Amino acid sequence: MLETVWRSADRDGSRLLRSAAALAAAVARLPVSLRATAAQDGLDLLAVLAGLKPLCLAGRGGAFDAEFRAALVAAAAAASLPVLEAAPWEPQAAPGVLPDWYRAATAQRCAKMRVLYLCRDVGIRDAAAALSAQGRVAAADEAALLGYPLCCVVQHHRQALGLEQLTIAMTARVAQGDPDRMARLIEAGVEPLPASAEEWRDYRRLTAIAPAPATSVNMCAACAGDDASPAAALARSHAALAAATAYPLRN
Repeated sequence: MLETVWRSADRDGSRLLRSAAALAAAVARLPVSLRATAAQDGLDLLAVLAGLKPLCLAGRGGAFDAEFRAALVAAAAAASLPVLEAAPWEPQAAPGVLPDWYRAATAQRCAKMRVLYLCRDVGIRDAAAALSAQGRVAAADEAALLGYPLCCVVQHHRQALGLEQLTIAMTARVAQGDPDRMARLIEAGVEPLPASAEEWRDYRRLTAIAPAPATSVNMCAACAGDDASPAAALARSHAALAAATAYPLRN
């Protein structure tokens, strides 16, 4: 089935194989500390090239080597994929969940950041641009664009919003409740450490993840415990893509 997918997108698959080789070489030139994240970004782009997902979101981790970024852009350009460099988005929150000052500060912080949206087509690029400009994205929209199981994205958003609420509480403690200082700390990306057993317990719970192998998906509890789950199926398809293109899963 995989061969049918990528041959339909690339005739004999030669372009996909060349892209895989170029991206693998670019990953190998990186410092060891950057390789794991970069390797996954590269595989996510190969999945877009192969027709397995609509969008590769690269550089979210912050440490984005310029040469590797260029390798991603070159691989996308060779396949005529639209590329968007724009601010990252955050999970959408229901009214009242996050205070207005915090939303404004995080919007200011994200506006200064840039990630790559490597897109299957112009329609996907336009949708990504709209959500980037909006700043906050619903779980269903993110799942559809990234090709992730909705159940996993819903749990990820729940944890991410919980972590934001914990961060607000810890920032208030550090800033001694001073609203202006709190906003400055959030905009600067300062992340206070937990200071009590309760905070550490909440922090560990909210940052716990179960990565689906060969993907950027953090599996929900249901998918993590089921080999027939959507996340497990996605992991198998991406692992098969890596095997078919001789792309190294571990670097």
